[in-house]
Amino acid sequence: MSRHQSLSSLLLTTIVTSAFAAPKAGIVSYVAPDAFKSAKTCADDASWKPAKYPQKFDILDCFKTKDGGSVTLMLKGDNSTLTIGENSLIRIDSLVEDDGTGNFIIKPKIQKGYMGFNVEKNKGNKVDFSTGTAAASIRGTEGVIGGDEKTFFAGLKKGKLTVFDSVRIADSIPVTDGLTVFGREKFVVLKLKSSGDMNFAKTLVALLADSTLSLEELEAAVVKADSSYQEKLAAGAAVQAPVNAVAKDSAEDAATLNVPQIKYSSYDSLRCVANVSVSGVQGESRLSAVMDGTPISEVAVKRNMPKRLALRSGVHEYEFVIENAAGRNSVKKTLGCYPLKPFSVKILGKKHVHLPIPPKPPISGIEDVITETLQFQIRVPENDVSFLNKVTIRQNGKVILQERLSQIQNLDYQIPVELKRNFKNRFDIEVIHKSGYTVKTTKVYEVK
Repeated sequence: MSRHQSLSSLLLTTIVTSAFAAPKAGIVSYVAPDAFKSAKTCADDASWKPAKYPQKFDILDCFKTKDGGSVTLMLKGDNSTLTIGENSLIRIDSLVEDDGTGNFIIKPKIQKGYMGFNVEKNKGNKVDFSTGTAAASIRGTEGVIGGDEKTFFAGLKKGKLTVFDSVRIADSIPVTDGLTVFGREKFVVLKLKSSGDMNFAKTLVALLADSTLSLEELEAAVVKADSSYQEKLAAGAAVQAPVNAVAKDSAEDAATLNVPQIKYSSYDSLRCVANVSVSGVQGESRLSAVMDGTPISEVAVKRNMPKRLALRSGVHEYEFVIENAAGRNSVKKTLGCYPLKPFSVKILGKKHVHLPIPPKPPISGIEDVITETLQFQIRVPENDVSFLNKVTIRQNGKVILQERLSQIQNLDYQIPVELKRNFKNRFDIEVIHKSGYTVKTTKVYEVK
């Protein structure tokens, strides 16, 4: 089914449960890095702080996520949830505790990206979503909505949704179970098997961002993407199917198993551990860590739980895997581990050098310069520059060289320096490890 509609400014309303009396809209119930929260503004220069759980959120709060980031908001007083997807910017536009009928209204503004919703039905409270382009009204619904100033989409797994023009209310598009509406100035409604799927929503975001596609081309691309996505899901289901049908009587017959899920939450670069959580664990499941393609650890898990996995020193690509007889899921992250280890900085030559005052140049006009070469070696246990955060050299209190992170290319330094006559020329060297461990040393050239 396909229908093109022309809509202008639109509003999305979701009916949610329970009467709210407290000023807070709810709490952050889950965070997957990288995700951030700011109070009162969504500006780039806002005071963005990592989103945490459990953390209250309120009117005008803004959330933004990066690649892999996600934030789940649980509305106060019931089990309704809003899940912000990756690469999104969403603001709690307004909050009304009583609309005159005893209902609670919260209005998230989707500036870019997408948000999943899972809302209980037959209650009087409301969640009004809005984007820069389109709108809908939902009652007892599970699905996804997203967009920006030029695009819009909404997909339903179940429930009812009405997309409408806020100026011409009669000009609306009814959407029910399994339908997705999307587009720009005009919109299409399609029956898709992937409607309301958060993972498929990422594909819709990418397709809508391609401004070179006409609406007809966009429709064809969405249909093709839906088919491809379902094929991948089917392939996963095939992996889950039992190999031996004889084991029907077994309590842990593979046919009854689901593939467990895994989410990355955070890591500690000093203690060299990554924090993950596993869910949907059934039967005998194994949790493993793979570093640069090589397995480094494996443990058995028997229940849903958070888990710490050991990392190795240095920067590596990790894959954290949860699997059982039904199949596997994994998440990949490039992480740097920098355990706290003492290191040293060795000055070549004496630390205090006495130099006689050389005669001035015999020919007028030739620059009177005294030069030396400041030499030192940074000795880190790993002998790897990637463990260093900053190298600073000061001459008589003034910075003459400073390198940070990728600017640091070697551990041996030979720095030409100019010295003053009749003066103690002091050079302070400071090296900071990524663990925070700092080494300071000094060399003096006394010219007298």
